[in-house]
Amino acid sequence: MEVLETAVYAEDLERARAFYEGVLGLPCFQFKPPRHAFFRAGKGVFLVFNPHYTAKEENLPPHGAQGSVHVAFKVAEEELAYWAERLQEAGFPVWWADWPRGKSLYTRDPEGNLVELAPAAIWGLE
Repeated sequence: MEVLETAVYAEDLERARAFYEGVLGLPCFQFKPPRHAFFRAGKGVFLVFNPHYTAKEENLPPHGAQGSVHVAFKVAEEELAYWAERLQEAGFPVWWADWPRGKSLYTRDPEGNLVELAPAAIWGLE
């Protein structure tokens, strides 16, 4: 089983797209401001919804969150240093967490959502 989709929430979809597509390199395949931006993330999809629009929908289950949420993207362990440098050069501070099976790199997107980059090994999913 894999993640089919996961979502975070952002009011400013232009800034979200600049981060997820421009900095992290996720291809945006559907951009419909002010409601959403959809990205490819490996075999799954990563969704950014504007909760001001999706929390009130009547034809779909409402989507929305207050405050920041968390997403973790799987990257190879040897790529972590590259991503740390790329994020810092783009103006996004990073910090690290050490786990029994490896480490994770963290930053926050422009909306304040917690974004983690980590190898699958931290969960024993090599």
